Amino acid sequence: MERATQREQSHSAIGAASRRIALVAGGTAGHVYPALAVADAYRRALPGVQALFIGTGGGFEARLVTAHGYRFETIPSAPLFGVGVVGKALAAQRLVTGIGRGRRLLRAEGIDLVIGFGGYVSASTIVAAHRLRLLTAILELNAQPGLTNRLLGRIVDRVYLGYAAAECAFAATRTMLTGVPLRPQVVRGDSSRRPGPDRAQWVHILVTGGSLGSSFLNRNAAELLGCVAAQGVGIEVLHQAGDRDLESVRQAYARVGLTARVTPYIEEIADAYAWAHFAISCAGAGTLAELAAAGLPALIVPLHGASEDHQAANARTFAAASGSAWVCERDWSPAALATPIADLLTHPEAWTVASQRMHALAAADAAGAMVADCEAMIAARR
Repeated sequence: MERATQREQSHSAIGAASRRIALVAGGTAGHVYPALAVADAYRRALPGVQALFIGTGGGFEARLVTAHGYRFETIPSAPLFGVGVVGKALAAQRLVTGIGRGRRLLRAEGIDLVIGFGGYVSASTIVAAHRLRLLTAILELNAQPGLTNRLLGRIVDRVYLGYAAAECAFAATRTMLTGVPLRPQVVRGDSSRRPGPDRAQWVHILVTGGSLGSSFLNRNAAELLGCVAAQGVGIEVLHQAGDRDLESVRQAYARVGLTARVTPYIEEIADAYAWAHFAISCAGAGTLAELAAAGLPALIVPLHGASEDHQAANARTFAAASGSAWVCERDWSPAALATPIADLLTHPEAWTVASQRMHALAAADAAGAMVADCEAMIAARR
């Protein structure tokens, strides 16, 4: 496995010629934001690059991509796994249709490179690119790769890894450990020395279930934080709940006497990380990488029902490296969890150690490492 810290060719392979790339991501912001980070890194390295985003149009991708000034096209797709017979038939039909649409689109756009970032739309587009003999790559964000990426890993030229633990699922000669690409604006300033909570002031808690929200955290976070507050911790909460349950979440915080701002989605997540002293979060790979970069201590609660239970693998791997606490939904106990959280928030030395351990996991310019490696592979093909 190649490592991002061993890039002898790095930016020397990057010329001034225009490059046409396609970035494929769909479904959630956790897939789209790493793709945006790589597109931005490509723009910095090759100002003449032409980046085309491909998605389904039914998720976060269309809004996020166009808001960042990139072109966006759609390809039909549907989940193939975890659905019934009718769902599988529909998915197979859309896969075939998507491959055909992908071939036409990639050929018409003169694409040099296709990178898949997750979501079912990646499968049809990567297969289409492979049939056109284009350079292809995927980013496996999670510690436990899903079936789609395990299959795509057999045909792509490179598999970029967010976690070293995922390497065993792929041919080692094709993998490169980069970490999760993050946009520079996500984390501001030197987060390795961020200030901790002050008992004379309010402690700020960020609750996030990812871009789609977590029904479990929406139902249960308020009770837990009420137990923390009962131990003498003054708390203010910012809770990203997704589009559902907003009013019931607000009422839950009101019942336990906490001041909380409940919102469907946090646009300026960097401000939220800078504001917070502690997070209660699901275990999406992108969110965990952002928490690490922000040096923000957290309780990690993997989303039950995530495909192939990949969030539990993320939580287990991340917690072992960072020292963070994590708990499955089935083992949730507000009384048991409240005391260690309150202790951490009222002991500055312990909080600082936790913050520094988080920050030690932050990946160094994963997006830049991917761009340099892609350009080196393109140069090697000439």
